[in-house]
Amino acid sequence: MQSSQKNFEKLRKDLENYQNWPSNYIFKFIIENKMDKKKELLSNFDLKSCDLTTKESSNKKYLSITLIKHMNSADEVVDKYLNLSKIDGIISL
Repeated sequence: MQSSQKNFEKLRKDLENYQNWPSNYIFKFIIENKMDKKKELLSNFDLKSCDLTTKESSNKKYLSITLIKHMNSADEVVDKYLNLSKIDGIISL
């Protein structure tokens, strides 16, 4: 099993053990501060159902994005992370 897949399985297990579902979940990401990267990331969320916060780094090279979204299960959270991991250069916190 690949390292990243092991990490996602560990995340799934931790979410199932330590969080009650359904629940609000906080997604945090760091991306390059480029409009196309921001659009690519945000297009994966229904922004009408999320609380969104963004903050530029001090040198304005990176953008921190925090989204709070109601999720139904640990599987739904992990699936979202798996989908987003395809974005080049994304850092998930």
